[in-house]
Amino acid sequence: MFMWKVLDKIEEYLCAGMLSVMAALTFANVLVRYLTNASLAFTEELVVNLFVWVTMFGGAIAFRKGAHLGVSVLTNMFPTRLQKAVVILSAVCGVALFAILFKEGVGLVSQEYKNQMTTYSMGLPMWWFGLAVPTGALICLLRVVWAATNELRSLSQDK
Repeated sequence: MFMWKVLDKIEEYLCAGMLSVMAALTFANVLVRYLTNASLAFTEELVVNLFVWVTMFGGAIAFRKGAHLGVSVLTNMFPTRLQKAVVILSAVCGVALFAILFKEGVGLVSQEYKNQMTTYSMGLPMWWFGLAVPTGALICLLRVVWAATNELRSLSQDK
């Protein structure tokens, strides 16, 4: 349980921090454009790459809070046994999706690392930003299993 609480806080603080940095960079870029007709090219690149990280961590947070898309209006009308089947099917699909995303993300990162790809304006290694995909997929995979387990437990207690 302690591990989950630590992961909860890490996800939230990282998202909040990255969103703050994204907002500050975007504001600075707009301000510079307005005052000088110039652009801070690196800010656009950094904001787009941070957006991928925020999206992956945000997805994990959504699974943890049960805020992912669902058709609960329909499934709530099902008998408990069928509701459990839907939860299991949903979890299997989620695990499959994030396992594929993890595998493809690892391939992406290894190619970026092997080819020594760098970002255009900052010259930073692209694999730093590419790591968002396999890292986020792994966390989302854990969260899908965690959410499904909790939902099945809750359905069993509702009997």
